[in-house]
Amino acid sequence: MSNMKDIAKKAQVSVATVSKVLNGTGNISEETTRKILEIAEELNYHPNLYARNLKTGSSRTIGILAEDLTVFNTPPVIDGIGACCEEKGYRYLLENLRINTLGIDPDNDKDRYSEIKNNAVSHMSSMQVDGIIYLGCHSHRVVPSIFENNIPFVCAYCISPSLAIPSVLYDDQHAAYEAVSLLIKKGHKKIATITGKVSSVHTRWRLTGYQESLYDHNIPYNPGYVVNGDWSRDSGYNATKKLIKQHVTAIFSHNDEMAMGVIDACNDAGIQVGKDIALIGFDNRELSTVCRPTLTTVEPPLFDIGYKSAEGLISKIEHKEDILRGEVRLPCRIIERDST
Repeated sequence: MSNMKDIAKKAQVSVATVSKVLNGTGNISEETTRKILEIAEELNYHPNLYARNLKTGSSRTIGILAEDLTVFNTPPVIDGIGACCEEKGYRYLLENLRINTLGIDPDNDKDRYSEIKNNAVSHMSSMQVDGIIYLGCHSHRVVPSIFENNIPFVCAYCISPSLAIPSVLYDDQHAAYEAVSLLIKKGHKKIATITGKVSSVHTRWRLTGYQESLYDHNIPYNPGYVVNGDWSRDSGYNATKKLIKQHVTAIFSHNDEMAMGVIDACNDAGIQVGKDIALIGFDNRELSTVCRPTLTTVEPPLFDIGYKSAEGLISKIEHKEDILRGEVRLPCRIIERDST
């Protein structure tokens, strides 16, 4: 592997001159700069990043601790982080904690949960990353122990235990409000909702948005129009069989998968979604475009969560303005399709 001495020898300049060119420092002539860069490329030179990190005190690398790469929301968030890093000249190291795959519940398995995360933070610190983005697989509150060191942190798609550590997520409550308001604008008053798991913060926020929209549009809240699901297609199917008996004209499903169960149940009952009953899902999963009818749904800003998290962390690393403070909630958008 070639080094700066090899480049300096071939270019007939000092190692210091080569260092200044490759690191973008010093005032070196355009001709010499071009010559050194050409030789570096010819010799397939790669800098010793660890040596550079020790010298500069910065690795221009951030760590990503992803709770679980198998959860659908995680890859687009990482894509947003990567795009920001590329734009700002940073790289990232990624570690998959596999929380969901291992069946670890952060509330019920606190000791195991904390141990996995603390070990991951220690590993990232040993890799000399300049900061860490902790990427949740859902919007739960992260235990505070992992933040007990001096490294800058940002929480993405989860909630920080401290206002001093920024959190970037999306606004479930307002998104649900807008989804129900759309159904109301289309003339519906008997609007039901199928919730996710009762313990989920997403469920609570989306149910609150549903209730607020009804209230603001002078539509009485009917507890019979609210059926709890568990995010699965089967729970959407079973909930819909109950709601059909209530003669509702529209359903807001807390996710797209349960919405598929709504379509299944309506088909079995001879009810045409998009004509006899309106349906809105949440998440804009791939299945929302291939089902029949195609599904109107809420699209969370997953890429933007990643980009914003990285942008805020890098700003903090570089001691610039703190562009992230507290909880930052980004807006979702509704994608209208045939089901409404």
